[in-house]
Amino acid sequence: MQSVRLGSVRMRMLAGVCFCCLTLAPLAKPQVRVGRSAGGWIIENGRIRLELVRTASGGLLLGSLRNVLTGYDWAAVRTPTGVFLQGSQQGIPGTEDIPGFRVSDDQTRELAGGGKELAISFTDSATQARLWLFLRCYPSVAVIEYAARLQNSGSETLPLLFRIDPLCLYLKKKGGELRLYTAELGVGPHGFLSTRPLAGKSEFKNWVVFEDPTQRESLLIGGDLGANVLQWKVNTEQRSEGTFLRAGVDFRPYTKSDAPPAYEVARGQSVETPIGFLALAGGDPDDAGNEAFRYLKRFVLPKPVPNSPLVTYCIWYTHPNSEELLLEELKFARQVGFDVFYHDASWYEDSSLVPGMNDWSKGLGSYREDRAKFPGGMKAFSDAVRAAGMKFGIWVDPGNVDSTRVSSGEIPKSWLASIDGKVLGGEIHPSLSPMTQLCLGNPEVVRWVKDNLSRIIDSWNLEWLKWDPSGTVSYACNRTDHGHGRFDGAYAAYRGKIETWSYLNRRFPELSGFETKGSLHYSRTNPGPQNLMPGGYVNEFMTGLMVSPFVWGSLASCGVGDSSACVDDPWFSASALDYHLRKHFTHGVSFGNINGMMAQRLSAAPAGYIEAFKRNLLNFKQYRHLLLEDVYHPKPAVPEGWSALEYVKPDASEAVLFVFRDRSQAAENRVKLRGLEPQANYLVTSLNERPGRDRTIAGQELMAKGLKIQLPNQWLVRGDGFPAKKYEDQLHYGSDVILLRRLVKH
Repeated sequence: MQSVRLGSVRMRMLAGVCFCCLTLAPLAKPQVRVGRSAGGWIIENGRIRLELVRTASGGLLLGSLRNVLTGYDWAAVRTPTGVFLQGSQQGIPGTEDIPGFRVSDDQTRELAGGGKELAISFTDSATQARLWLFLRCYPSVAVIEYAARLQNSGSETLPLLFRIDPLCLYLKKKGGELRLYTAELGVGPHGFLSTRPLAGKSEFKNWVVFEDPTQRESLLIGGDLGANVLQWKVNTEQRSEGTFLRAGVDFRPYTKSDAPPAYEVARGQSVETPIGFLALAGGDPDDAGNEAFRYLKRFVLPKPVPNSPLVTYCIWYTHPNSEELLLEELKFARQVGFDVFYHDASWYEDSSLVPGMNDWSKGLGSYREDRAKFPGGMKAFSDAVRAAGMKFGIWVDPGNVDSTRVSSGEIPKSWLASIDGKVLGGEIHPSLSPMTQLCLGNPEVVRWVKDNLSRIIDSWNLEWLKWDPSGTVSYACNRTDHGHGRFDGAYAAYRGKIETWSYLNRRFPELSGFETKGSLHYSRTNPGPQNLMPGGYVNEFMTGLMVSPFVWGSLASCGVGDSSACVDDPWFSASALDYHLRKHFTHGVSFGNINGMMAQRLSAAPAGYIEAFKRNLLNFKQYRHLLLEDVYHPKPAVPEGWSALEYVKPDASEAVLFVFRDRSQAAENRVKLRGLEPQANYLVTSLNERPGRDRTIAGQELMAKGLKIQLPNQWLVRGDGFPAKKYEDQLHYGSDVILLRRLVKH
């Protein structure tokens, strides 16, 4: 077992346990119970059972990891489990049996929502270091949550650690017997995708699902992504005992300095990991994903604000008196139907007044509005947005400031982040004024950020805050006068971010945002992988000059009755526009002008595009409440060039199905729905059809036989006239959004 030496002692992989339920509660109201067994601990809630065995020498082994409902056990029995500690190569000893951490204590406590926590502590007698493994279990979900804390009670700083994984265990199945699924990073296909077979060693930077296809059982490994300071990882290795896996966060490779970011635990200090979790389900990766999402929504994530997911309009200019221009755009945003109207960068004092040059860093670091742009003040502008029926918000980048604010003395030089004595500047771009980076691991900076953000949120009545670290080049500050050591600046910056977000969430419980790089506990948009989380948000910036001027309804620009004049120009049908927009309206959306140009305003887009946007936003508001519910990825009968995405309420009363034909040669397909009530009838409404053409179909038929789909809709793609043969490729892609509502029996 790999381990790390602390002083003359080896830090071994340690066993971790959660709450133990010694007796099963009735399935109707499962209770979480934690207790000791003859050999260790058991945790059970009627859905999941975790058994841990304590060895005579003070180690911990995995006894079972069982899906109670199906009886399937994932565990490689009596194999080591617990916390994995990874240090420098010099700190990893050989195979000699050196005493290390040993089980020393355990505690339990009640959690909100009926959950319980078991904390098992391990002590290293040589260094007096104490390691806690926290295992948390909640009612009605087959999930165990993991976290770890390392505390230095000794007299010397502990050797550096680069990774502390609270989730570490062996699966009884080996790679060739398991099917692995993972999610893509960033904007990509929604859901878990099948990847290469497990062999040797593998590393994944997103959530993963292991499936035993012979038994139809799935196990999901997920966790907090680290707020863009730390990075989430899952590592697997094929060993004789089975599939060894560990999951947690480590440090991004910000620098090649001789002081790389690490956990540096000085005397009297401690470090704690973000949470990880595992979820079990009888079924496929979608079933495991929904089990995890139910746990997160009930017990971890902040409560969504009303009418979530929101559709936001992000707009900004570098014009003098841009307030006047923005008020005109506000009328347009209200007429279109946006929920949030928020100002991106360049709202602050001394910001750029050069139109359309993208210099958003000029003036950054002042939390005062620019009166040259907002003569009436930001509070008056906020009131105007609210009077228009929308929420108001702004963009911030608290970790960076305009360098002139440092040279003037406004920002103390003692706050600046540096590596090996070199002050960190912001991202270098030809359009940007020079930036300087602040250390978010410095308590003085954290206080300053909290004070300024809370002041403007309160004074300007902000309901949306976009925290976007656009200028950050590294969090790994290694100057030692900021309250952190030479190596743990990145961890301190992570703690500073979390402290700020936690503070703002407590003080402003209705605040939304933080969508660019979130955290599970403190983000209402994109708290985890945006292409997995129900209702995840994507910044689109698909406006103005970025769309074609020739769209549905604009044939007159080519000459009445003379479509040949359009042959050399792009043209998009209503079907093509709906296809494009529906890809975005499967989740929360933030549209905006990315470079601050007036030409990129949505209002500057062609009339046909705006009409398509309006109708798709109107439709979105019919089904958006479902985008926070269970999610499935039905497999079309013809999989090549087709995709489907379904959201459904757990009680099976409502669902929405998105179907896309992505240039497939097949014009017809069939999609079997999931999660419906077989005995019920459903009203099925296609948004491609006009009102009054709904169908009533039995749930059993929808799931067993499926819906017949033909794309694209011929009228939407051809209309009353097709401009030219050149555009016939639009006959090979299309989309439909299908709403399902369970009918009440009379």
